[in-house]
Amino acid sequence: LKEHEVFPKGSNLKNIIDLYFQLNSVEVTCESGAMIAASLANGGTCPTTGEKVLTETAVQNTLSIMQLNGMYGYSGEWMFEMGIPAKSCKSGAILVVVPGVMGICLYSPHLDEHGNSARGVEFVKRMTRRYALHFLDNHI
Repeated sequence: LKEHEVFPKGSNLKNIIDLYFQLNSVEVTCESGAMIAASLANGGTCPTTGEKVLTETAVQNTLSIMQLNGMYGYSGEWMFEMGIPAKSCKSGAILVVVPGVMGICLYSPHLDEHGNSARGVEFVKRMTRRYALHFLDNHI
C-alpha cells in the first residue's frame, strides 16, 4: 500500500497498522455480538439498558457498510437474497441486523467458499424467507 501511495503524506504507518490489528482483534462472544446487533437494530440504543451507545449517523454509516461489504465476496448476492445488513467474521460468526426489529449473532465455524459461516448463511436465508425480513418484502 505504501508503494502505491495509498496513505496520506506524513502518515505514521506503524500507528495505522497498529490500529488495523486492534480493530481486527476484538473479542466478541455470541451474547455481546447479539447486543451490538440489537443496538444497531434499535437505532443506537442498547435494548437492555436503554442507554444511547451510538449516534444515528454512526448507525446509518455502519449499516450501510454492512450492506455493501459485510459478507466479503458474497455481499452482493447476500443483499439480493436476504436484503438485511450483516457482518461476517472469519471465525464463523455473523452479526445480522433487521433495523427496527432485531439483531442477532450466529456462530458456526465451517466456512463456505466466500469465508462466511456456511450454516449461518443458510439459517439467515431460511429465516428471511419465512418471516419476510428482506427490506423490500413489505414494499412490493
